[in-house]
This record gives sequence, C-alpha cells and structure tokens, in this order.
Amino acid sequence: MKKHAWKTILLIMILLTGILGTAQAEIIPSRGMGQTGLQASVLCSSLTLREEPDAASKALQTLKYRDLIIVTEQKDGWARCVLGDAENSPSGWVNADYIVIDPAWYRTETATPVYAWKDTAAPKVALLEANTEFLDPDTYLAVLKKEGEWILVSLRGAAGWIHAGAGTGRIDGERFEAVIMIEGMEETVRYEHIRNEAAGFEMDYDYEQFERRSEPGLERFVSRYDDSGHPENYLEVKYSPENADAAAASVSETLSKDYDITRETVMLDGAGSCIRINASEAKGGKGTPDLLQAVYIIPAADGCIVAATHYTFESAEGFGVRFRNMLQTLAVID
Repeated sequence: MKKHAWKTILLIMILLTGILGTAQAEIIPSRGMGQTGLQASVLCSSLTLREEPDAASKALQTLKYRDLIIVTEQKDGWARCVLGDAENSPSGWVNADYIVIDPAWYRTETATPVYAWKDTAAPKVALLEANTEFLDPDTYLAVLKKEGEWILVSLRGAAGWIHAGAGTGRIDGERFEAVIMIEGMEETVRYEHIRNEAAGFEMDYDYEQFERRSEPGLERFVSRYDDSGHPENYLEVKYSPENADAAAASVSETLSKDYDITRETVMLDGAGSCIRINASEAKGGKGTPDLLQAVYIIPAADGCIVAATHYTFESAEGFGVRFRNMLQTLAVID
C-alpha cells in the first residue's frame, strides 16, 4: 500500500482526535463497516495475497507490516480483501490469522513503555517515543485486546502490553463530539459521558437521539422518537451480581422462549472481551421478528454488566449501529 494512503488514514484520525479533545494517550474507536467493507491492518512483516483462499493458490502480491486493506468477506480462516478504493484496486485472499480486522487504535503523545506481559515489573519490549510528528505511524498502534487497565497492541513482528490506566478521565455529564459511520456515511454525533458508580461502569451516549433515564445500578437510553411510555428502541445497561457465564445462561434461557438465539465472544473497545447473545430470528425459523435484541454480558470484579439493546427490524441500520457505537465506549470501573 502506498505511503500516502497510510498518511491519509492518520490524517482522518488526527481530525477525529481534535474533535475528541487533547489527551496524552487515548484509544481511537474502530471505524466499523464502510461502504466497501471493514478496514484491517497487517500484523506480520510479510503476508502473501493469494488468488484463492488456499495456501497453495497463486501468489499475487506481498503485503508488509501495517499495510491497510479492506476486508469484504471471511471464509475458513481466510479474508478476501482489496488494497484500495479504486475500481481497479488489486484484490485477493490473505490468511486472517495475520491481520487485525476493524481495530481500535492506541495513540500516545508521551514516552510509553510496552511490557512483555501485564506487569509493570515485566521486561520492556519497546518504548514508544513522544509524538513529535502527528503523521508518525509509530504513535498509532492497532489494539488487539483490552483487559482492565491493560491494552495489548501490535508491534512490528510482535505484540506487547501497555498500562493505560482505568477509565477515560471524563466526568459524568461531560459533553463532546465524535464521528461515526451510519449506513456507510460519516455522521457527527454529540455524546454525553455517564459514570454510574453504583452499577460499576461508564460510557458515552448520543444525547440528541436518546433520553437518559438513570437509576442506581441501572442506565436506560430511550429513543426520543418513541412513545416514552412504550419505547421500542432503547438500550438498558445494569449491574448483575451473577458471574458472566451464569448471567449469559439466564439471558439465553429467557430469550430462547421466543427467539432462535446465537452466542459468541466479541471485543468491545472499552470493556474488552464479553459474551454477546443475538436474538434476531423468530423461534422455529419463522423469519425475522419485528423486535430484535442483542445482549452483551461484560465480566466485572464481583459480577457482570448486562447491556441489552432493543430495536425494530426497520431501524437495525440506524439505532442498531448507534447502540453498538455506544457500547464500544463502555468501560468497567472499580
């Protein structure tokens, strides 16, 4: 991939950073689905682009560490991708084990040590230099995993852990702007930060689209376009004393009475690994129901956080996307 293309992406990130405000270090959220697919970054020093999803298939090109590609399809451990947005851009298949798809990005403006494992006494595998040039790609690292106060980032030919500290530093009620993708288009969203100590989490919500209804241990974000007494499009986030597996079993049992459900492990930018239960098919394969639900169960120190999204089939590309972006900002607090 040409160098100027990488700098273009970084320029977009810098503009976004300007919107979010100045910080010594921050996580820039993943971009989500664009018009052609999901952005991905190459993790290894040399990766072969092949004609078919097969290691014996014809080699078309060699990609380098941190080259950016667009993933359009995934199949049996392979990812179909294109190398640009022009109509004649090269395309092919790469081994998906050596790329990170739709990553969040860690950005630092200060000298930051990277450790071999999650311990500040562990050997340092790298030292990130202060960001003296905004277009320096070494200050933007793909996030592979987030666990509590630690972030696993991609380094050249390796990976390492950064101690990032807990939370975002924003206070309850603080407002700011960000840019998200809705149906392939960029949209400026006005967020308000919420911090619910009783429930043990903090997150951002789109205050122009949703009304916040707050209780101890519970936050509900209801669409301003719905009947306030009987809303259909809303997100409810609450604390549960059950561990994540027990809570997931309870949620699955309840939803499976009316839905054919699926369960998977997903990553949230702020909270890390969690369980997601999707209820988007009517019981017995009877088609798509009018109301869709997706429930996220996020482990916490003495229980879990349960975040349930409810939205109509017609609003899946609107409210569904907004809810997912809001949940990417959720972080567990002690």
